[in-house]
Order: sequence, then structure tokens, then C-alpha cells
Amino acid sequence: MIGSSAHAPMRGVDYALARRREDWLHHPAIGDPSWDTFEREPGNPILTGSDPWTWPVNGFLFRDPPSGRWYCFVSVYPRGYWGRPPANSRILRERDGGGWEELGLVFGEPRPPFVRTGAAYGAQTDCSVVYDAGRYHLIYGWCDGLNDRGGIAYASADRPEGPWVCAQAPLQDDGARRPVLGVYVRAYASTLLKRKHDWLILHMMSTRHNGGGTWGHFAMTAPRADGPYCDPIPLLLPQSEIFHPPVSEFFPAYAADGRAYATATSVAANRTFQSVFSAPLEEAHAAGAWRLEQCGSVWHAEAVPSEAQGIWGQTFSGQPAPGGMLRAMFPAKTADDVGTIGLARRPWRRCYRDGFALSACRAPALASLRRVFDDFDLQAEISAAGPYAICFGCRGPLGPDGCGADCRMHPLTRSARVEWRRAETGWSLVEVDAEGRERRLAQGELPRPAASESVEISRGGGRLRVACAGAVLFEGAAPGEAGRIEMVLESGTARVSRFLLRGAYRLGTETWLAAEAVIGAGALQGDWKPASGSAFRFGAGFTSGHAGARAKWNFEGRGFRLYAPRGPQYGRCTVSIDGRERTELDLRAEAEQPGAAVLARRLPAGRHAVALVAREGVTPLDSLEVDV
Repeated sequence: MIGSSAHAPMRGVDYALARRREDWLHHPAIGDPSWDTFEREPGNPILTGSDPWTWPVNGFLFRDPPSGRWYCFVSVYPRGYWGRPPANSRILRERDGGGWEELGLVFGEPRPPFVRTGAAYGAQTDCSVVYDAGRYHLIYGWCDGLNDRGGIAYASADRPEGPWVCAQAPLQDDGARRPVLGVYVRAYASTLLKRKHDWLILHMMSTRHNGGGTWGHFAMTAPRADGPYCDPIPLLLPQSEIFHPPVSEFFPAYAADGRAYATATSVAANRTFQSVFSAPLEEAHAAGAWRLEQCGSVWHAEAVPSEAQGIWGQTFSGQPAPGGMLRAMFPAKTADDVGTIGLARRPWRRCYRDGFALSACRAPALASLRRVFDDFDLQAEISAAGPYAICFGCRGPLGPDGCGADCRMHPLTRSARVEWRRAETGWSLVEVDAEGRERRLAQGELPRPAASESVEISRGGGRLRVACAGAVLFEGAAPGEAGRIEMVLESGTARVSRFLLRGAYRLGTETWLAAEAVIGAGALQGDWKPASGSAFRFGAGFTSGHAGARAKWNFEGRGFRLYAPRGPQYGRCTVSIDGRERTELDLRAEAEQPGAAVLARRLPAGRHAVALVAREGVTPLDSLEVDV
């Protein structure tokens, strides 16, 4: 599984430096080491959930142009999102002397008729606000009492505090909408932006009843804030044929320096992965105007009770602030499943700093250095709130363990490697084979330090040496083979201030599992069915007998090899590369043949997408091998 190219010279490189961040893998489900510069503001959290709205989640940070005061419009939900009373939105205002005060609910009585089913009220959440010509314009997401209908609606007020007057008809109602692109029905999570000659709404769309499974970013325009708006225009979505970080939800967006910015957060188990897209504000209704500004390394969780489960719901709400800052309101959750709202800020033009953070709030997180080492000398400085492992000789395939929300690292990702594991009061050295079977080579006691600790791992001349905090823990024959060097954080948050490596490396390969392609295309449950057997490279994959079923691997590299089995039960599919080159593959064969490369290409170094569409018969989905 490991390829090779020209060897790099023998020299030391500190991969904890911010300028080395793109040498690491950034992935929505597996892990995202972050060099971000966000600092938490004092006084967090500014809001903690309580009955009946235990989950304050999502929100919009608003700076009032006339007064310069800051407001937060926060969605408040019952635990589980549904219940009585229904979800609403709460207004918070920053006090002149510091701290925040609650001003009550945005939506009271009377409520518009479209949010009612008989006597039952539905939800009114996810507000965004724009001040223009002496009036405040607000759009929000709504659904009726049974969640049969929903969409986006409009309200206005003379003051940010309200009272807010809701329009009597919604801007968007999915009750009679035909699915957009055959998939998207419910419009929600919307941001209102004022342009020179019209108004723009950037919003999410999902499946009927906002059931999830796939999420896309859309636009609507109108001559007035209260509409009428055009039909949704697709902007950024996994069904496109170009690179797009999968399993991500947007909201809210913001505008600065003539550009619209849309941040998306992963809905995998660990939700700290963020990507940032931008477009010229006046062109932001066009899909081709958008570009990916940051892919990962945007956010990290702090090891505090209010962020025990990390960022949650949608992403942070950013707004430009005086002094050249970006101020952000962010939702999080405690270990007891109570929502919180906090504030952070960073310099507008300084996104990164040296030393990375790794967050494993709800699942183990992986930091994978995209280099292949044989002999090496590693000196690391690590401060971790939970157990972690330094891994070398890593050759396991990459990918998630599922195809939708709350997926996490696939167990096979931690196969074919050696791990030095650091527990609360001890350590162990473990070799893992290609099937995931473990062999413990050594173990011992080691107290946890009060702050950071130094870890040294040296491999050379067939020997291995491991030391921690100046004490030699292991010396002996070196297990394992050449491979990637990785760090796995089992839980909590870690900071790595130094990751100095000496030794020759080569650029190798990464193999991506089939589930990566299912989430990569936003494929819905039922499009692909799990399959197993020796014909698949890793004993498992997917098949689809549904013509039109899509799969897509998003990757960064210099080329690829697409693997698939052949057999009498299989048919034809079409493969496209970055939405341009298209190749038809016929996977039929008289006898079953194990997974092998059926398509290969060399590509310019960068981000790419290989999309596969089932055409005729049964299509197998196996794996993609990428040249880093």
C-alpha cells in the first residue's frame, strides 16, 4: 500500500509549525489538527441550556450599526430538537460594562398561521439579521406543528430587541415543492445579506422534513428583503463533480470586504472540522464564483466543561469586529448533553499560529502526517487531557465507519501499524496487523505530568528506542514496516507544540475505503448496500443496483488508482475526474475477479474528485488509492 518517490534529504523538520499544516491530513470524520488562532473570550458560556429549552444551538452574532452594540440571536430547542414547547429563538445583548443579558424570545404571540397545525405551534429558529434604512430585517427557519411543512420566513422590527413582526406568509414553503436535483426539499439555516441592488439569502437544503443524510448550500435573490425570492440556486453540495468536503452543514454566513463567507462544519461524531468558502458578494448567487478558502484547521475545542462535546449544531457565527478582529459566537455541549453558547475571537488576517490542537470530543481523532518514514527520530512536546498514541509504520486504509451523521474513524484505519499508547498512568507498545489484531510488545507505569511532556521515538538500524519525560521506556528490535507517522487522540483535547522529525521520507499513497465515496457524494441511505467478501480489497465494500446511484472520493494528491472487483453479477458505470474527463467502465466478467485497479490517472498536485455513477446492472464500490 506504500508507494515511493524521490527521498527527501536527512534534516530536521518541525511539523508542528503552522507553515507545515498542509503536510497533514485534514478530514471531516477522521480528524483535523488545527493551527487556528481563535481565543476564547472571558465569561464563557454566555448561555447555558435549561428546561424546557435544554439545547441552545445555532445562532447569529449581530453588531448593530447605529449603536455598535452586539447581539446574539440563539436558537433554543428541547432536548432531541422536538417537544413542547416547540423550538424558538432567544435574544442576548452585550452589556456596556461587559457580560451579556437575556432579552427574551424573538417569537411570541401572535404567531403567523403557517407555523400552526390546529392548536399546535411549530418551530421558529435560526435567525439572521440585517439593518438597512432604519429598519431591521430578520429571516428564520420554520416548520408547522407536525413538521409536515417548513421553510424560510421573514420578520422586521424597529429595534434589534424587537418586537418582531412576522410576515403572514412564508418566503419558502416546502409543502408543495418538487425536490431540487431530485433530493433537496427543506430550505433552512438561512443568512440574509444586503447587496448593492438586491437581497441575497444563503441557505441550506436537506431532504423532506429536514431528515438529513445529505446537505447542500443554496442561494436565493429578491429585489426586497421580504421577497419575492427566486427558486433556490445550487451553490456548494456533495452531488457536484468537484472537490467538496463531505457531511457538512453551513450556517450562518457573513460578509466582509466585499466578499461573502460561508463556513461549514462536519456532522461526523467529531464536529470540529470546518471549511470556509467565499465569493464576491455581488456574484455570490453563482456557483462558479465560490472558492474554498480553508479546508480544515479552522477551529479547535478547548478542554473546558462547557465544550466537553465540542462545537455542535451548525458552525460558529462570525462577524468582523473593530480592531481588525473576527468575532465568533459558537454553540457547544457539556458532557451531560446540555447546550452552551460561547464567544471567541481571532485576528482577521492571521488565521494560523505555530503548534496544533487536536480535538476528540465524541470520538477518537487522527492527525496523519502525509509522509512515509522508515528510519526516523521524533521529538514531540505534547499536552493532552486524554489518552493518546504516537503511531508509526502506518499503512492502514483511511475512511469513515459509516455513511452519514455521527460517523467516525473506520477501525481498519488503525490497522497495519505500531502504536506507543499513553494512558492516564501508564504506557504500552503495541503492534497491529492488517486485520486489526494486536500484539503487545511492552508496557509500564508512567504518571501523567501536570503540563506538557516530551516524547522521543527513534527507529534506525533495526532498533527502536522510546523515551518519555527523559526516562527511557523501551529499547529493542524495531517492529513494523515503513509507513506514515500519526497521532491518535482517544478523547479530550491535546496541544502539540513540537513535532520534530529527522530522517528521510518519501511521498507514498493513501488508500480510501468505499464509505468515503458514499459520504463524499452525499448518497442517501438505500442508494448503496453494504457488501462483503474476499473480492473486495479489505473484505467489505458496497454495491448498488440502482441506476444513477452516485459515489465520489474527494482527495488531495497527484494521481489515483480506482479499485473494483469484476464478475458476472456486475455491470457498467461511468467515472468522471474533476467533472471533466469521463470514462465508462464495464465490470462484467465470466468469473469473479478480486479487486484490482480498473482506472488510473496522473494528475496535477492538488484537490481532486473522482465521481462514479452506476449505469447498468450492479455496480461494486471498493477503494481508491491516491498518490500523495
